[in-house]
Amino acid sequence: MGIQTLFEQTEDFSFKGRGRVVQTINGYYSGRIRFQATYWPARLLQPEINCVLAPGTWVEVIEREGLTLLVSPFPKSE
Repeated sequence: MGIQTLFEQTEDFSFKGRGRVVQTINGYYSGRIRFQATYWPARLLQPEINCVLAPGTWVEVIEREGLTLLVSPFPKSE
């Protein structure tokens, strides 16, 4: 499998959905989440909202920036 083929497969992979925090995400500081059976570096999409996402918290994966997933906290009602 060539690098181009691997890259094309990665681009088809959906980076949207629900993940669970495994290492605290705090404002502008990155943490880690478990998303689609894999661990990923993650940070807040909007770090200015000034919240702390503790391990076990569910988050919504919005997009990807390099290898880092950008997340938002799930509303309390979900």
